[in-house]
Amino acid sequence: MKISKLIFALLMVLLLAACQGKTEALGNFATQIDTSVKAEEPVKTTGEKLQKLENDKVKIFNQINKAKQGEIKGYADQLLKNADDRRDAIEEEIKAMDKSKGIYEDAKAMTKDIKDETQKKQVASFIEVNDKKYTQHQQLMNSYKDILKTEKDVFTYLKQPQPKSKVVNAKIENVTKKYEQFNKDTTAYANMLRAVEQEKTKMTDILNGK
Repeated sequence: MKISKLIFALLMVLLLAACQGKTEALGNFATQIDTSVKAEEPVKTTGEKLQKLENDKVKIFNQINKAKQGEIKGYADQLLKNADDRRDAIEEEIKAMDKSKGIYEDAKAMTKDIKDETQKKQVASFIEVNDKKYTQHQQLMNSYKDILKTEKDVFTYLKQPQPKSKVVNAKIENVTKKYEQFNKDTTAYANMLRAVEQEKTKMTDILNGK
């Protein structure tokens, strides 16, 4: 009886070792992906900073509507400074995402060690959507840069001695169009993040033996 228990215990050890060996490469890949996600943590901070600056921009711009002619230039300078600060914020975000992507690209090189067909299929599915995540984020940042460029055109014009309301309104309409595109890109990026999380969960399920 003691011998039987010993044999059973040895078989269990061998079985566990086999299972761990089967998922080791996938586990290494998943760990590297977690590291790439952690590299994106500064994005939350830059997002909060950007939101505050956006709120400040609205407050400054509202002051222009009730400002005297000689006061408008000062507010325009504040708005230009605000735009530069927002540009710095998104550059921080871009830097964080570039770091994340570098780690992710290294992780992709590790997938050659995955031999199990089910795992390979799931990893390929994850990579497909995760690649798109970075592409979509780049599009999002480009959209915001377009906003900044168009806004600075408005703010610079406001510094003129006698800016005309008709011209200002036309320029603001261009800004509105840029924000419409940015909102579309924001939605697309949010959807892509959900898709990435779904594929990552499937990968985790395989590692957990589900």
